[in-house]
Amino acid sequence: MQDMLLVLNFDSRYASALAMKLRAERIDCRILPGDTPVETVMAQGAMGLVLAGGVSGELPAALDGRLLSGGIPVLGMGDAALAQVQLLGGSLEEAQPVREVATVTFLPSPVTEGLGESERYLNTLRPMLLSEDMQPLAQAEGAVIGFAHGQLPLYGFAFQIEANDPDGMNILLHFAQEVCGCTAWLTDNAFISAARSEIARVVGDGKALCVLTGGLDSGVSALLAHRALGDRLHGLFIDTGLLRENEKDDFLFYYRDTLGIDIHVAEAQERFCQALEGMTDPQEKTEAITRLYRQVAEEAAADIPHDMVILGTSANDVLRTGDTCVVSPISTQKPVIEPLRELFKEEIRRIGEALGMPPDIYQAQPFPGTGLALRVVGEATRRRLAILRKADAIFREEVRQAGLNKKLWKYFVVLHHHQVSKGEGELALALRAVTISKVSGEVRAMPARLPYDLLEHYTARVLQAFPEVRRVVNDITPGSSYSEIEWH
Repeated sequence: MQDMLLVLNFDSRYASALAMKLRAERIDCRILPGDTPVETVMAQGAMGLVLAGGVSGELPAALDGRLLSGGIPVLGMGDAALAQVQLLGGSLEEAQPVREVATVTFLPSPVTEGLGESERYLNTLRPMLLSEDMQPLAQAEGAVIGFAHGQLPLYGFAFQIEANDPDGMNILLHFAQEVCGCTAWLTDNAFISAARSEIARVVGDGKALCVLTGGLDSGVSALLAHRALGDRLHGLFIDTGLLRENEKDDFLFYYRDTLGIDIHVAEAQERFCQALEGMTDPQEKTEAITRLYRQVAEEAAADIPHDMVILGTSANDVLRTGDTCVVSPISTQKPVIEPLRELFKEEIRRIGEALGMPPDIYQAQPFPGTGLALRVVGEATRRRLAILRKADAIFREEVRQAGLNKKLWKYFVVLHHHQVSKGEGELALALRAVTISKVSGEVRAMPARLPYDLLEHYTARVLQAFPEVRRVVNDITPGSSYSEIEWH
């Protein structure tokens, strides 16, 4: 048995939230798709399973009943608990929309020890009708919404753990530690040590290649591999010409000149500009960039000796796509190592800090893989990219001088080209600055209230620098999805 839990994903928002809560308490866990075959789940050797369902009152069809008789403890949360009830011989009443705070009463058990009553927000209420092998653990409005099996270590609660939820965390930790026997061993340094050892074991006496995009995920992966392999790690950086001002120089100064990683730079600015000529549709631009990036990477990698490929795949990538090698820029048959596959962005930042990265590196705001290309609305010509690059640098400078750079989650500039009358059109710059919060794994972005002096000073600077720019606007639209935060 391995000292860890498995989180089966029946709702990606809650699967990610539960995994991050467990790891924040130093409990090791891994996320697997909800439809993972039972044999694969059992082969992991985990000490317990957490079933992460939604809160709609609808049953996840993919839950295999054999997981409940596999001999290891199971905790179902949300709709997954409802499916457990039916698989264990119970039944359910019809779902009743609630969407309000309700008083939940907990009954004694190994996972509810110390709990009495709790005020909880319930989206729906679907009373459980338990079989005689089951006993109630939680009740709300006179209905059973939580259970334990009488003979087997099976538990379920028809709600999810909230953002600030001591009682929910009590249930999760009692299940992990008291029922399953997991220990709180997963410190940042323990993860780093385990990752380095695994990279060294898999690569052996061979060499590895890591394609560095300029982002944090590939950077942390490369640093872990560098610590494990030394000069047997080779890095590849592709200069697309789509990065922000000075970003290439800053990247090379840190990873190559400071850390000493051997990095080959593939100069491809001209090729990317040509590939984007005439394109205005964001999807077409994305496909063109992705296709050319892979082509350039494969050409360059052919000249770099390597036996393995290090990828910066994160848990965010896996949940978004479900792909095994979701960020691989190289079509290769060589073995792949993904040291950060189980970690979310916030956790990767923490690992970067523990590795000794400077704050400017591990706290850098998220930047799209397409670079500045999609932040040019319309055709991303050389001139427009140059204007946007400088305009964005000026905005970042103004934000830093105002002391807001650590308070904002993301801040950037979008360049828009629009037709005016029958002329050639004019350029407008849109400022976008948002703060971020997460509720049960769901991102919510709210527009930042930028000081008027900042807006006024920025506008004066860019209008003077770029005669082509006729307007500067401030985008204060709230957004919850990536496409709503960006402009595509």
